[in-house]
Amino acid sequence: MAWLQGELERLSAPDYLQDLADRSLEDLRAMRAECDRAETAVSYLRRLVQGRLDVVQEILRRTGASAADLHEVVEKLPAIIGSGPPRPAGPGRLPTRLAPDMEVIEDEDLTADIDAVLAPGRIGELPGMEPSALRELSEELVELEGRVSAQRKELHVRIDAVQGEIVRRYKSGDISPDELLA
Repeated sequence: MAWLQGELERLSAPDYLQDLADRSLEDLRAMRAECDRAETAVSYLRRLVQGRLDVVQEILRRTGASAADLHEVVEKLPAIIGSGPPRPAGPGRLPTRLAPDMEVIEDEDLTADIDAVLAPGRIGELPGMEPSALRELSEELVELEGRVSAQRKELHVRIDAVQGEIVRRYKSGDISPDELLA
């Protein structure tokens, strides 16, 4: 997660959005692209956290769950994730990409924070865990999902600011839509 953490720190710096009106259109487009790239990675991580949280909460709902129950949970995973716990209302943005370009990111530890809470290999252990341990795991995932969602929201603020400046220039006539075709 080294790449993403570095990008989030850089993109969240107070001076990142300074003087947007003085920046070139190319700079604004580059800023939007780098924010979009980070947002794609954060959205991907958020979906991973939410999926694992949904599985943990489904196992919690099944008292005395067994390995057979885990198999059933895995089979019903699309429905479980689709009807998981209510999520906080967001800006309703559809992702333009579902996963980050791992060749660009070059970060083998992108999911390290999630894996530290619940690694994929530990999912098979869930049915044998005590309810108190499952609740603790659920709380950790909820907290992680909150942090990732806050990062995503901050990126949306940045994307909106940069996009707003681009739109302002088109509306004011500072730049022509014909430039898009050139």
